Amino acid sequence: MHKLASLRGEKGFTLIELLVVAAIIGILLAIAIPNLLKARMSANEASAKKALQTLRDAEGQYFEMDLDNNGTRDYTNDIMVLRDPEGTGDEVDALIDSSFLRAMATGGGTADCPGPKAGYCIQFDPAVTPVGGFYYDFGWQASMSLSRLNGRRDYSVYADGAIRCTFTSAPTRESGSFESTRTDGVCD
Repeated sequence: MHKLASLRGEKGFTLIELLVVAAIIGILLAIAIPNLLKARMSANEASAKKALQTLRDAEGQYFEMDLDNNGTRDYTNDIMVLRDPEGTGDEVDALIDSSFLRAMATGGGTADCPGPKAGYCIQFDPAVTPVGGFYYDFGWQASMSLSRLNGRRDYSVYADGAIRCTFTSAPTRESGSFESTRTDGVCD
């Protein structure tokens, strides 16, 4: 009986107080979660732009150094060539890192790839066609693997070096479709 008497004298939180605290936490989460999602999408989009800058720089180096040793300055549409331009299998001469290999779209015109790079898949723009077997231009595109969750924009880069973008028309939670082309505006 001594223990029971001591419990009656102790104070605790009332149900109303607990409900007020739960409501405040709910309001804070309702404010924070959308901002966190926007920040994540912005980071993914910045990463996609950086990946295209890396591809642009690799293509420029490939062009200037004639790394395929064919006597003609040209570009390539093969990510493996940029990964190993001299065909040695040596990491030392790689123009891009291995993460680009898994981020390559598997085909079909949608952003479906084994390992998206920060939520984005990449592909060589199929509208860029070779002339006499050589590419005198290049075009790389990036699109989100889950539209409006990983990003809102598709990106592209061509031999002029400008990163272009457009807002995707893909439905939410579906793969993007590489909508950005050389006619889109330059992104900031």
